[in-house]
Amino acid sequence: MFLGSTPFIVTLSFGSLCLFYKIFKYRTELILFLGIIGGSFILNKIQKMFYSIGRPDLHHLIKVSGYSLQHEGEHTVSLIVVYAILVIQLWGPSSRLWGRFLLVCIAFVIILGIGISRIYFRLNYPSNIIGSYFSMGCWLVAAIYFYRRWEKRQVKQKAINKC
Repeated sequence: MFLGSTPFIVTLSFGSLCLFYKIFKYRTELILFLGIIGGSFILNKIQKMFYSIGRPDLHHLIKVSGYSLQHEGEHTVSLIVVYAILVIQLWGPSSRLWGRFLLVCIAFVIILGIGISRIYFRLNYPSNIIGSYFSMGCWLVAAIYFYRRWEKRQVKQKAINKC
């Protein structure tokens, strides 16, 4: 649950932005990172306008304080987006196959583990978790597709400008 908490996600995101900017010299990837996180927040709010499923009425196995029913799925959404975009952006610097495999396995275990823990502790219905995985997965695929397309167009434009 800690790996999906808001303070941890915010700290991880800020640290990642600093790391990408200072060490890897990413510039446009920072825009991708911020765009995907901001877009996921907006997409989550739009989805909540059309449907709202409360928490399970069963006895919770842990006491959760500070949460409202309007924000029950945001932990799942934020962890999917942040951990997935971190894997995508760390994919390039990790040139070895075992490094990439380890990166994907760690992110997969964290994302799956937090989703399962939210179901196990009866904080969310399985359908909410699966829906969050699906909607944010689609958002990530679409955002990355358009970013890569834009990136290829920029490379072509630079090649044309050099000639």
